[in-house]
Amino acid sequence: MLFGDVAVVLNLLSIGVLTFAVSVVFITIVTSFILDRSEQFSFKLRKLVLWVQVSAPWWIAFGCLTLFVPGQEENSSTTWLLDFAHWHHIDVFNFTSWHSFTLFAAFVYLFYRFGSTVKDGLQQSVAMSNLIDFTNATPTVTESLVVYYSLPFKAPAAFTAGLLSPKIYLTTALLDHINQQELDIIVRHELAHVESRDPLYKAIFSALACFFPVVTKRKLIEHFTLLTEQMADYSVTATYDNLDVAQTLVNVARMQRVESEQINRVGCHGIQTSHFGNDQTSVRVHRLLNPMLPSSWLALGISFLMLASVALLTSSVVDSLHHIIETFLTH
Repeated sequence: MLFGDVAVVLNLLSIGVLTFAVSVVFITIVTSFILDRSEQFSFKLRKLVLWVQVSAPWWIAFGCLTLFVPGQEENSSTTWLLDFAHWHHIDVFNFTSWHSFTLFAAFVYLFYRFGSTVKDGLQQSVAMSNLIDFTNATPTVTESLVVYYSLPFKAPAAFTAGLLSPKIYLTTALLDHINQQELDIIVRHELAHVESRDPLYKAIFSALACFFPVVTKRKLIEHFTLLTEQMADYSVTATYDNLDVAQTLVNVARMQRVESEQINRVGCHGIQTSHFGNDQTSVRVHRLLNPMLPSSWLALGISFLMLASVALLTSSVVDSLHHIIETFLTH
């Protein structure tokens, strides 16, 4: 048994874990409503909403901890918080209590999740490195002075890979079936991924999404991937007509549909890559052929209202849940 400041910290961490779990449940419930409305936002607003949503359990847990920090009763401006955020014996930590079990379970889960993420990342990095070394990828400079690497592979693919130093890769099977304009469109699209460091942010986003249930995780990653692809598509329209970009996307998608299994072996569908063609082609083409509408501030307000409600509801439920647990288990 521990007493004093160390006990306070450990107890607060256990409440943080409980808050995190509760917020994940609530965010999972509202995810579909928020994602459906996000289609009415501009690219930047969609990106903001997605990052806020996927990181919400972390900042909600941190914010909730501040409500339970002892000594707030001395501040009259925060006494209202004590109505739903109070604690008994916060300066005592028992190693046989549910607080201890919660921390141990969280440590094991975080260790497992961190290890799995690192393992998957290393495996993909090694596989990509071996592929590039084996095929002896050669750098080529386009007329617009963009460098890409040519991979002698029989499946048509174009993708950007690399976390800290992303590079553009095109297979010879794709290069043999596109003209100069299509090549420039594809390379400019991939250059947008490089400049935005999309593979790195995609990997970070995917790591945060892993703390949600599988279905919610898949939805979040799909929406984020689609957003990065649409933003890269849009960047190319500064040079080429939207119809030309859409037609190139359709042409590449048709080639890739035939060779989908081989493309997966190339590695362009991993969490550390951003690729020109994917299974959301129709959505991207539709956005290219239909001008962007002004963002719906009503939809944005509803989305953030939902997230704010989740934060407040979580804070209230955690305290009640905390005391319900302690009616059956040791503090």
